Amino acid sequence: MTTSATIVSAPGKVLVAGGYLVLDPAYQGLVLTTDSRFFTVVRSLKNAGDGTNIRVRSPQLLDGVWQYYAAVAPDSAANAPHHKLKLSSVEKSPRNSYVEAALEYALGATAVLAPKTHPLAGVSLDIIIVCSNDFYSQREQLSKNGLDLTTESLRSLKPFCSTMSQMSKVHKTGLGSSAAMITSLVGAVMCHFNVASIPLTESSRNRSILSAAETRSLELIHNTAQLAHCVAQGKIGSGFDVCAAVWGSHTYKRFSPKVMDAVMKTSESGESMPFSDRLLSVVQPPETHKWDYTVETGFLLPEGFQLLLADIDAGSSTPKLVSKVLAWRQSHKEQAHHLWTALAQKNNHIDVTLRQLYKLARETPTGYQAALRHHGQIRASEWSTVKAQSQGGVDKFSELFVSVYETFMGIRSSMREMSKLADVPIEPAEQTRLLDACMNVPGVIMAGVPGAGGYDAIFCIALSDAARKGVENVWQGWTEMSVGPLLSKECGQGLYRVSSEANVAGLEGVLKSNPLE
Repeated sequence: MTTSATIVSAPGKVLVAGGYLVLDPAYQGLVLTTDSRFFTVVRSLKNAGDGTNIRVRSPQLLDGVWQYYAAVAPDSAANAPHHKLKLSSVEKSPRNSYVEAALEYALGATAVLAPKTHPLAGVSLDIIIVCSNDFYSQREQLSKNGLDLTTESLRSLKPFCSTMSQMSKVHKTGLGSSAAMITSLVGAVMCHFNVASIPLTESSRNRSILSAAETRSLELIHNTAQLAHCVAQGKIGSGFDVCAAVWGSHTYKRFSPKVMDAVMKTSESGESMPFSDRLLSVVQPPETHKWDYTVETGFLLPEGFQLLLADIDAGSSTPKLVSKVLAWRQSHKEQAHHLWTALAQKNNHIDVTLRQLYKLARETPTGYQAALRHHGQIRASEWSTVKAQSQGGVDKFSELFVSVYETFMGIRSSMREMSKLADVPIEPAEQTRLLDACMNVPGVIMAGVPGAGGYDAIFCIALSDAARKGVENVWQGWTEMSVGPLLSKECGQGLYRVSSEANVAGLEGVLKSNPLE
């Protein structure tokens, strides 16, 4: 156990291709991580008692204080001298199923993996969780300060500002707050007690240079966070959001749900399942029973591609959208199979083409930059015609730019078809009009609804600063729906540890806040 504060951070995500298909292990999705992040700070304080008092604070929420008591005892059922943990909420403390699940499984794994003397003996924990402003709508905060809903206004807000809302009423923006929070909390607890090794900020971008210990640690954190997230939600999701929070931007194929069937059945029955060898085999399985998800890391948008995100103040229920689409797929198997196969081919093509563009940008920067400037000044719908007229042919860069644009327009068309067949508003007419207006801005190569779609959010990818500004102008002037720009940019990084010397704006105030008394 470290005596100083342990700080671990996990990013938000955007699923740009693979909505709905990513629920099936046969299909892949492309997920980007953002520079909007959750930060979890864990500090240990001396405690004379046998049990451990735990206080978790989220100062951005009006009711963001949760208190627990953890008792650890030898596990007589274990084959080795392990310990088991029992976590209970302090009387009259509000409940937070996501924090509870993360603590239960992170501390439970620690009790099993730590040496004979359990690590919680004689300590209490003070835990602070904060996140970038983009995870929650800042409309109330802007209104309070008399500011318009613009990027300039958002930049004027202090880091980790208050949501002015209780947890149950806070408006999320769709960046995967629950997955990022759970992953950062699980990682921080495990790192604090030295049962996991997490790379520092400066080395986290390149997952190919991870040590064997760091790779094993990230796998352990991933599996534990996935388990906690599913238990907290009461269902086994696709897992791409937790996976992105750990590994960064990547191409993803989900794990088989059966890997955690036993744990979920126990959770659903309300039984207590102390962390033991049985559970350890789920979060730290032997080599012969590894989790079967597939992650192709190292994805970054090509140079000059700018990710823009916006929150739409209309609201959709993702679980309801997903359940209706899956019900349609089950009752119209042949029709769904043809549509999903066609969508999968387009999704895969987007992934391959963007990776190819990224590679070419590094290998032949001069030609790439010329193509980027050219396409950044023209509407994507005119690229083929203008390119052919201006240069008498289409070079390798233009072919790829046009291919990305046309393929993604095809994805949108197929998603609208699914929307109609399943009677689900994946890309509602209101969103279609907004996205088409964004695509009409010169230099915009992609615009769509991320993940399950609906009315919650949109994303765009622009090829120039002028295109980015043009999109922001469209959003600011849009009257059919309230479009709230976010400041998030593509980052690519996953989970990392923050050193005490790191300069993260706003964290110094968090670290100075009063510890548990």
